[in-house]
Amino acid sequence: MKKIVLLMVMVLSLAFGVDKPTGCELSQIGDVQLSVGEKTFSKVGYKAIAKSGKNFHAILVGSTISVKGVLLEILDIKADKRVRGKPRTGDISVKLEIDKTTQKVAMKYSYDKGLFSAKGLQKNGEELSFALEIEALLCHAK
Repeated sequence: MKKIVLLMVMVLSLAFGVDKPTGCELSQIGDVQLSVGEKTFSKVGYKAIAKSGKNFHAILVGSTISVKGVLLEILDIKADKRVRGKPRTGDISVKLEIDKTTQKVAMKYSYDKGLFSAKGLQKNGEELSFALEIEALLCHAK
């Protein structure tokens, strides 16, 4: 009797204890484009915090973009509620340093068909935006 109970416990723990991976592994690919006011830079220095990860937060927060006296650091990212069939959207906050003057900029992001793009307004009213490609790899269904 003890062997049967022990066997049942083992079978149930195996059946319920194995977590199958869900979602996708995200990976950054390609170049980053940065626009500050009227200036657009297609060749920028980009230092990724991680090449790949489970979500945008894991691969973007802490990353930096730099070019000609401009440094942008991604501080935080929060996703909106997901709407099936629509691009993923949310809020992103960055620290922008231009010629040793620093400001925090709130931005809106959108992710659709592999392109992550974010836009926001600086304190002087000029637009700030950046875009990069993010590929979804190793997707698993629930």
